[in-house]
Amino acid sequence: MKYLAFTLLLFLFSCDFTDDYSQKDIAHLYVDVLIVEETYKTDTDSMQIARDSLYNLHKIDESKYLNALKKYRYDEETWEDFFSLAEIYLDTLKKIEKREVKLK
Repeated sequence: MKYLAFTLLLFLFSCDFTDDYSQKDIAHLYVDVLIVEETYKTDTDSMQIARDSLYNLHKIDESKYLNALKKYRYDEETWEDFFSLAEIYLDTLKKIEKREVKLK
């Protein structure tokens, strides 16, 4: 019985619960948060409201998002992959914005 309890505890502590979201999901939220921070840099209340709405929109918990970023930064290869995903998403947003401007 002790071994079963020990094995169960070992399994629970070895699980990484920050991997609930894909790297792509975190990268998209990262870009959106940066855009919000740039947009509302002089209005911290609006920035926080917008940031909170992004967490809800992406269905990502803020603490898990921040933990994922911290985890990515400690692994150079993972950080580079993450940043590439963020750049691709940002480029996509820029293309969408250009199309919308042309349509007006």
